[in-house]
Amino acid sequence: MNKKNRFRDSALRLSGISRLSKHGHRVKPGELPGIEHIAAALTAPEAGSVAISYIDYSASHIETGDITNLDAFLDKPLPSWAAVRWINVSNMHPYVINQFRQHFEFHTLTAEDVLHVTQRPRVENFDDHLFVVLRMLKLVQHDAEGVATDSLLDTEQVSIFLYDKVLITFQEKPGDVWQPIRERLQTEGMRIRKNGPGYLLYAMLDAVVDHCFPVLEHYGDLLEDLEIITLENPSPDVLRRIHCVKRELALLRRIVWPMRELVDHVYREEEGRINESTRPYLRDVYEHTIQIVEIIESYREIASGLTDLYMSAVSNRMNEIMKVLTIMSSVFIPLTFIAGVYGMNFKFMPELSLRWGYPVVWGMFVVLTLGMVLFFKRKGWIDRR
Repeated sequence: MNKKNRFRDSALRLSGISRLSKHGHRVKPGELPGIEHIAAALTAPEAGSVAISYIDYSASHIETGDITNLDAFLDKPLPSWAAVRWINVSNMHPYVINQFRQHFEFHTLTAEDVLHVTQRPRVENFDDHLFVVLRMLKLVQHDAEGVATDSLLDTEQVSIFLYDKVLITFQEKPGDVWQPIRERLQTEGMRIRKNGPGYLLYAMLDAVVDHCFPVLEHYGDLLEDLEIITLENPSPDVLRRIHCVKRELALLRRIVWPMRELVDHVYREEEGRINESTRPYLRDVYEHTIQIVEIIESYREIASGLTDLYMSAVSNRMNEIMKVLTIMSSVFIPLTFIAGVYGMNFKFMPELSLRWGYPVVWGMFVVLTLGMVLFFKRKGWIDRR
């Protein structure tokens, strides 16, 4: 068996184990820090391979578009009417990340963390910006034929830079959970249009946390189904599925647990990037993260209980089989004794000369069998269902 496929791959990906960039560059021990040595060896990515979009908005005006010439876009100043600019980058590339690093002057180690995914969710404060790393969870949708992909979960690292008027998001791949935010931005008079980038950061955190609930709902339904299957048909495949769920719940906990600290850190930010009017909303997100952690812990206990339930069900099933075999053996022991007696090759056995000896022996067999079955039923050793 191929070692690479010995265990089923999980979309949750343990953070801090394998440092791998989206561009396919694996970090080796002792390698140079930062990304300059990586970006210097690369040319600009092919047109369309990296998706970059922007949204400039204020309370009364909004402008959206795709960025094809990044250098020209970054050289243009922010429009005077714009209160917030949101730049979103998908399909990250070291060359593009380095362009943003040079323009916005964030640290090269921070750029390295953006490039090398599976980082632990966290918040870092700098003099002129806030750096946020989080993981975004989504349930994988079924295709047209109703067949799901290998994993039911999709996860990716999202890196966020919060400046005074600019918010930058780096995603591993296209598609996110922020479409409702974009729709709200298109509606004039919405609260998000009247607040700064700190409120936009809150909205993103809230969307990421809220999308954990459908994931947990999926696991809740899965645990209920496994409980029924374990009771009705405990098989090795059921035990394997239970262990897969336990493993993924443990990984979910490793992803969500730091989110609680992350939201609390943003809530307690003291540099003025988060308005006082936004803090109550962040406190609500914090309460949601606590609720999610509690649900995960309860599901882990249920999954552990399913393992015990499986062992009990298998043991009970084995006991039932042994009981049936024991009853059958008990019924046939006296019959075997009688057959053994009359199977002895002695010449002078009085019963052998009787005309009705054979029917009498069969009658004894029937009487003994019925008598023992009735005896077992009266003792309750045979189910009366």
